[in-house]
Amino acid sequence: MKLVHDIENDVEHTIPPEGGVDSQWLFRAMTGRALAWIESAPGRCIVDLASGMGQDTYALARRARARRQREMESAPASRRRPPLVVGIEPSNRMIRFGPRFLAHREGGGPDAPGRAHFVRGLGEEIPVRSGAVDAVLCKGALDHFMDPALTLREIARVLRPGGRAVIALANYGSLSCALGRWLDRGRPRPRLAQPPYYEPPPDHLTRFTFDSIVALARPPLRIRKVEGVSLLWGFPLWGRLLQRLPGSCQSVLLHLAHGLARLRPAWADVVVLVAERRAAP
Repeated sequence: MKLVHDIENDVEHTIPPEGGVDSQWLFRAMTGRALAWIESAPGRCIVDLASGMGQDTYALARRARARRQREMESAPASRRRPPLVVGIEPSNRMIRFGPRFLAHREGGGPDAPGRAHFVRGLGEEIPVRSGAVDAVLCKGALDHFMDPALTLREIARVLRPGGRAVIALANYGSLSCALGRWLDRGRPRPRLAQPPYYEPPPDHLTRFTFDSIVALARPPLRIRKVEGVSLLWGFPLWGRLLQRLPGSCQSVLLHLAHGLARLRPAWADVVVLVAERRAAP
């Protein structure tokens, strides 16, 4: 397969911007929920698809090692299978840059972030044999792919029957995006280097909403849970309100908004979809 696409991405859209308190909270919450769903999946072989610099790959490797250490205390030696965490990333530049950046940030040597394996590959053609993987994480990446539908079929192919897929994506049908479009209705749009927050940036090739995420995932996978993360991210009035409040009040409001997002995932800023491979007929 040959896909015409820029697969040598740099870090411009990979390192989350500092942003406001709502941005920082959103990135932490999205990562926390996605990793929690992956970590609770049974099995030992995990793929982080479109792993970028490998932050999540290393985090999963650290957690897998800690889990193995706990199990080694009670499991017989014959059952001690070492965990395997593999980051699959199309960009050689990201694979080379990531470990150095993370080691510098965490103040250690090259192995400081944790041991993980990295392979160059596309989501549309995952370089893994069928049925070999227990869990696949694809966080904040599916809307960058040339063919998201093919990618989901590939995820289903490499998962063992009952294996888990966790896909986290920005929701451009969120309440915040709807309010932003309403606020800007009828206004002439200035020429900006980046589109407004309620429209995908240039490197997002697909504009996903809650409904389109669910519809695309349903044919190859069985959806078990759809969880919303964060509410009102990017909406100017929300950001200004948070800036004027002390940290404790910010935290209360952000948790209340997140609670509403979990009740109404179609309104949420990010959708975390938890699915599994269907059993063979």
